[in-house]
This record gives sequence, C-alpha cells and structure tokens, in this order.
Amino acid sequence: MLLLADWVLPISGPPIPDGALAVSGRIIEAVGPAAQLRIRFPHKSEHAFPGCALLPGFVNVHTHLDYSAFQGFTRSCSFSEWMARLLLARRRLDENDYAVSALWGAYECLRSGVTSIADTSYTGWTVGRAARVAGLRARVYVEVFGLDDAHLPESMERLQDALAKTRHEWRAGCVDTTETAGLGPEIEVGVSPHAPYTVSSRLYREAARFARRGSLSLATHVAESQAEVELLERGSGAISQVYKAAQLWSGRRWTPPGVSPMQYVNRAGALSPTTLVVHAVHLDGEDLTILAESGAAVAHCPRSNLRLRCGTAPVSALRAAGVRVGLGTDSLASNDSLDMFAEMRAALAASQERAAMGALTPEVALRMATLDGARALGWDSVTGSLEAGKRADVIAVRVPSRGDLSGGSAAAAWSVREPTGALVGDCVAADIQMTMVEGLVVYRGEGVPVEVERSFGRTRTKLGLGD
Repeated sequence: MLLLADWVLPISGPPIPDGALAVSGRIIEAVGPAAQLRIRFPHKSEHAFPGCALLPGFVNVHTHLDYSAFQGFTRSCSFSEWMARLLLARRRLDENDYAVSALWGAYECLRSGVTSIADTSYTGWTVGRAARVAGLRARVYVEVFGLDDAHLPESMERLQDALAKTRHEWRAGCVDTTETAGLGPEIEVGVSPHAPYTVSSRLYREAARFARRGSLSLATHVAESQAEVELLERGSGAISQVYKAAQLWSGRRWTPPGVSPMQYVNRAGALSPTTLVVHAVHLDGEDLTILAESGAAVAHCPRSNLRLRCGTAPVSALRAAGVRVGLGTDSLASNDSLDMFAEMRAALAASQERAAMGALTPEVALRMATLDGARALGWDSVTGSLEAGKRADVIAVRVPSRGDLSGGSAAAAWSVREPTGALVGDCVAADIQMTMVEGLVVYRGEGVPVEVERSFGRTRTKLGLGD
C-alpha cells in the first residue's frame, strides 16, 4: 500500500512535503515524494491522509500500564506523600484488576500514537497480555524488590516465575482468534530491580547477573527524588518515614551506604549499555560521568517529575555527554495522560529551567519521542524513524492549521522546517488519526472497546474514583 499525506517526517531526514510511504507487509519499502512513489509503485493501493503528517510511531520508554486505573487518585504532592498514598491504594486491587487497567492503558497508547513501550510491571503478564491484544511493540521489565537479603532467594524465584508467566502469556495468546491478537510484534521481557530505596545492593547485583546470563535488558528507577538521595546518603528523610509509618521497613535491617543513588547502582554492577535508567533527576558531576561511561540510557519523564515535585533532569547535559535519552510518560498514577505531545512540550519547558546547559528544540524533543527513544531501548534498527527496511510503525497526525490554507495544501503554506514546530507546539493526542504497528492498522479514531471500558470503570470504582 501507499500512505500519502501533506507531510512525511522521517525523523532521520528532513520533512518531505506531499510525501508518501510504500508499505509491503510489515516493512517500509520506500519513503519519498508522493509523485515519485506513485511512478515507482503503480499497482499499490493508496490511502490518503489529507491535512495530516505521517510520522514514526512514538516510543514511550517508560510506562506502568498496570497503574492506568489510578489516574487522578491523588492531587499533586511530594514524591514521598505520593508513594505512601500509592502503597495504600494498591492493596484495593487484585491481579485481574491490574490486567484490566493495563489493557485500557494499552488502548490509550494507541490513541496517543504510541506504537512501542518499555513498561515496568510487578506481575509482567498483565502488560504482556495487554500489549498482545492491543498490538503494541513492548518490552516488559518485571520488577523485583527487597532490602532484606534474608529473602533474596524468594525474590529471585518470584522474578523468574513472573518472567516465565509473561512469556507464556504471549505464546499462548498467539493462537487467539480475536481480530488483532497474535498479529503484532513479539514482546520482550526484561528485569527491573525497582530502585535504590527498595532494592539491596546484593539483590541489585544478583538481578544484574541474572539479566546478563539471560541476555535480558534491565531497567531501574534512579535518583528520582531528593528524598531518595537523603535516604541513600544519610538514612534519613521522607522515604524512611513513609516506610516506618506503613510498617514496611523497620530500618534495622538496612544501613545507608553513604553514596548517591547512581553510585549505589553502579557499585552493584547494574549499569551497562543494556540498562535503562529511569528519571535520573538528581545527578552531580560524578554521577553524570558514571552514567555516561557505563553506556546506559535514560528515560526522561518530565511531567511525572513535575507532578511529584521531584525536579528537572539535566537532559541537555546528558545528551552532550553522549547518553541516549528517550521520553516516557511514566504511569497515570503520576501523570494526567499518555499524550506524548504533552510530554514533548514538558521536556521543552523543563529544559528552559536549565537553560545554562542549553534548551532543547522542537526537533530534538520529537526525536526523543521517536528515534532517540528507540535508540535508548536498542530498537533503532527496527523502529523510531521512517526508513526503507524498518518496520511499518506509522502514525497519521492532523496538522494544526496556521494562516489561510485556502490557496493550497498545508505543505505549500509552510517552510520545510515548520511542520515539526507546529506538531510539537500545538498537537494533542486527539489529533492522531491512525496508528499502525508493523503494517497493521490498530487504531482508526475509535474509542476503547466497550467491554474494556466497562471493566475499567469497575476497577476505578474499587479505588473510589468512579468514572
């Protein structure tokens, strides 16, 4: 088929006015001006998206789809207060509730133009199932927790069981007869020692070794809040108080290491080119050097960081040091939406706060949401840009009107560089007209399936949130 639009934004090259993509099965066969591709592929069926731009699907490098039902469960507050509220709220749901929550979140991803996710999940299978049914490309990092090394064998056993169940969920689902199940990309699994404030150094080391032996990627939350820094360096602060109040940690079985979170994770051997460091807000010069030299990537989640009053990650400094940085929305427990346009604008605004390090541009923000996100996950040979040979992960976005377009197309009204600024500056998730993953159209503007919506509403009611 030929996909035609007013603009094609390959990301790896300049925008193409009146452009087109030739798609063959799951693969992009060619990208270029529509007139040229029509001559080259005269027998392909045409699908036009007037008033739209074609982009690679967004790569959301950090989600928690299990927590989609928690949207709006608490006001904007400090990280430690949010964590305490989440710990209590989580107890109201069972695994089936989390499966419903993840499935609703997966459909929200498609409606937001997200075609690839890197998700962190305690159960794993819930997100694996959701990604399969919705047709998303996904890497599911299964979480492991534990500060008490007396329970380390049980923690690792639970991790292995969860990974096996997640893999089984995918394989079993591939024979499903529903419309989209089994037709999308295969999911990957990974390992996620949760964070320095929930994982002992020994458990970090064991989880990292396990990941290396199994050739699995690793993700971990690091340096998200000042409270985390205080806990690691001095054993004090708000996180310690939350643990004691919730009776989750007596404080007698763990001694603060007296180092920064980044140093803590590095000493445990958990940083490598296959590690995704989530947040990386509170870094000093030594931390930044450690991170850059390790080859690890970073998931930047500016809206979540803002909502939880965590601060602003030094993204420009990270990029200048050669660190791969992608954009993530984090969970709907700490964000208003999975809208990557809103996340790009938040990244631009956050970079202004650290203007001495150099503010981001719309072009860089869009790249972080696509190709740089794919690079952060090691998927850039497959997705993240519109190039011949890559998978056909494509979205059609309605381009905001600027000026009088009555005399010609949107392409004629703008200079070659203007579409990016307009898209990043003005678009919202509702402007997504079509989402395609590996050549399969998985979203055409419709809503979440009715039964999923109803189940999701029942789960929200358990949380006291209603519709």
